[in-house]
Amino acid sequence: MDCAEIRESFLSGAPPPNDVLDAHLAGCSHCRELFEQNAELGRSLASAALAAPVMADFFDQIEARVAKETGLRAWLRSRPSKLRFLVLALSALLAVAVGAGLKLRPDIALYPSARLLALLALYSFGVLLAFKRELFLAGPGRPFADHALLALGALGLPFLLAFAPATDQVRVPGLAGAFGCFSYGALLTLPTALLIWALDRDDRPSLRTVLLSAAALGLSANLLLELHCPNGELSHVLLGHASLGLAWLLFWALTRRLSTGAQGS
Repeated sequence: MDCAEIRESFLSGAPPPNDVLDAHLAGCSHCRELFEQNAELGRSLASAALAAPVMADFFDQIEARVAKETGLRAWLRSRPSKLRFLVLALSALLAVAVGAGLKLRPDIALYPSARLLALLALYSFGVLLAFKRELFLAGPGRPFADHALLALGALGLPFLLAFAPATDQVRVPGLAGAFGCFSYGALLTLPTALLIWALDRDDRPSLRTVLLSAAALGLSANLLLELHCPNGELSHVLLGHASLGLAWLLFWALTRRLSTGAQGS
């Protein structure tokens, strides 16, 4: 069995025998992707091809585009979704560890342990969920609005927590300190943003990527700054910490716009 027969099986709706299929998938990473998540990708592509009979060479066009994929980014994009998810998750968590490790807030011993654990759990869960939603195809019960609600909740959470009862020992107003924290959070989450771009299989970031990437990066940046910065002054937290999610949202929206313009020229 070869790749063409796999494609024909999707178009005809007649799955090949399990033993023959397993033997082929063991050596073909591209076809394995078609069968991930209950064969959601393969069935979606077949439905699109059948709905557009003028595109009889639909799968041939995809195969030709895949053949043109060369270089490091092409190799990264071809990795299984589970591996790409693991890479992004580890990158985000490493950014938090490095950000706190370079300079841990001096009042960490006075920080309420229950609140610290709750923030670690909540922010880490949000980051992992955003990456999972971004990298794995949405099921039939997972409309785009669900992703938007998750992203908006993740972007708004740091703003809400900025008004929570203070735990800090330092309250220094001023834009200079806020800019320093903003730059620190953006710099340490930049490698994860570059990995998102390198691992993204779309030619341009999808709306789902724009929203969920900003959510994951914003939560990562706020978590590392919570462990790094002792300044709890409200304007400092709003401008230097909470705003990072919105900044990453603007970055991905701009990246998407530029990608669209480059494709159209």
